[in-house]
Amino acid sequence: MQELEELKITMDSLVREERFDEFFSLFDPTASLALQEKNYSLLIDLSLSRSKIYYNLGDIQSCIADLKKITEWIDDYGTDNQRITYLNTYASVCGELGNQEKYLEYLNKAKVLAIEINDIYSLCKIYNNLGVYYLVKEQPEEAVDILLKALEFSKQLNDEQEEELMVYVRLNLSKGYTDLGEFQKAEELFDFLFSYIEGKQMIKISIYVLQYKGLWFKAQKRYEEANDILVKAKEFACKNNDYILLEEINKILVAVITELNDKDRLIAIQKDYIDILLKLNEINLNQNIIQIEMTQNEKQYESISTKDPLTTCYNRRYFEENIKKWLKEAEATAQLLGFFILDVDYFKRVNDRYGHLIGDDVLKHISNIANDHLSAFDSIFARYGGDEFVAIVKVSSRNELMDVIDQLYMQISNTIIEVDEEKIAIQISFGVSTNSNGMITEYKEIFKLADDALYESKRNGRNQYTINS
Repeated sequence: MQELEELKITMDSLVREERFDEFFSLFDPTASLALQEKNYSLLIDLSLSRSKIYYNLGDIQSCIADLKKITEWIDDYGTDNQRITYLNTYASVCGELGNQEKYLEYLNKAKVLAIEINDIYSLCKIYNNLGVYYLVKEQPEEAVDILLKALEFSKQLNDEQEEELMVYVRLNLSKGYTDLGEFQKAEELFDFLFSYIEGKQMIKISIYVLQYKGLWFKAQKRYEEANDILVKAKEFACKNNDYILLEEINKILVAVITELNDKDRLIAIQKDYIDILLKLNEINLNQNIIQIEMTQNEKQYESISTKDPLTTCYNRRYFEENIKKWLKEAEATAQLLGFFILDVDYFKRVNDRYGHLIGDDVLKHISNIANDHLSAFDSIFARYGGDEFVAIVKVSSRNELMDVIDQLYMQISNTIIEVDEEKIAIQISFGVSTNSNGMITEYKEIFKLADDALYESKRNGRNQYTINS
C-alpha cells in the first residue's frame, strides 16, 4: 500500500510537469499493482489522467480506449469528482467527433453533479466546454457570455487551478470575440496564448491557438497571413497524427485558398482533404464511441437487474440465484458458509411517526454499514424485501462467523439518525445459520434455520441476534 501511494504521488508530479513519456512508462506497473490491491479508485484516477493526456496530445483513439476501461469501473467505484471528470472528458470526445447532441447531454450531466457537490473547479471546466458548444453552433454571443461566467467562477480557485483553466477559457474567448468581429479583444488574448504555448508539450492547444489565429486573419480578409499560420497549424496536427483537427484546418484552408484564387494550391489541399477523410473513415472513431455507450448501457442494465434501487445493495433475485451456486460449491469443498436474516425492529413505527423518507434513510444506513463491513469477506448482502435483508458469507470457523455478526450488530445498533433534533436509534434483530461445512445444500433449509433463529430473537425481546446451526 505504501508503495502504491508513493507511485501515485510520482505519477501526479509527472503530469503536472508534463513529463508524459515517464508517466506512460510508469502507468502499466502502477495500474497492475492497483488492480492487484483492488484499488479501483486509483485505477480510475490513473486512466482519467492518461485519457486527458491522450486527448490533449491529439490521440483520440487512445483517449477513447481509456474511457472504455473507466466505464467498467466508474459506477461501482468512482467518486463524484471522478464521475464529473469522466463525463466532462467523454463530452469533449463527443464534441471532437462532431456529436454535439451527446456533447451537450454529458456536459449537462456533469454540470448537475458539479452543482450538487459545489465543485467550482469542475463547473469552470464545464462552462468553458459549454462555451465551445455555442461556438460550434455559431452562437458567439451566448458563447462569450458563458465563457465570461467561467472567468468569474475562476476567481474562487487557487492560483494553480486558475492558471490551468484560464488558458482554455481565453483560447475559446479569442474565437468568440473573432466571430463577433471584436478583433482587438481577440488579439490581446492571442498575445497571452502565444507566450503560453511556447515550449509546451500539449500540442493540441498549440494547434488550436494557431488555427484560431488563422480564423482571426480570415475574418479580416487577410488571406495570405491566414494561409501561412494555418499551414503551421497543419504541420503541428500532422506531427501529432491528429486527423480530426487536420480535417478542420484543411476545411478552413480550402476556403482561404479559394479566396486567394490559387488553383494549384487548391488542388493540392483538396487532395490532402480527401486523404484525411479516408483516414478518419478507416479509424472509425465514432464506432468506438458507440462501444462506450453500449458498455454504459450494459452496466446500467446490469445494475438495474441485480441491484435494489433504494439501498443499492443486491436484490432478492440476484441473491437467490447465487446462494444456490454457493451452497453447491461449498458441498464439494466443505466450505463453511454463514447465512443471516436481518430485520429492522419496529420499522412500521418509524415510517408512521417520521414518514417513509426517514424510513428509507434507515434502510440505506443499514445497507451502507453492512456492505462496508462485509466487503472484507467473500460475501453477498441483499435486500430481501421491505425492511428485511439477507447475507451469505464465507468464513473459516464458527468463531469467525460470530465475530462478523457481533461486530455488524454493534455497528448498526450504535447508529443514530437525527430528525428535527430528535434522535432515532436503529434497532435490529438477526437470525443466523450455517451450512454445517457443506452438509446443508438446499437454500430453503438454511433459510428456515435462520428464520427460526430470527423468530427466537424477536420472541426474546428483539434488538439481538440468535445463531441456529
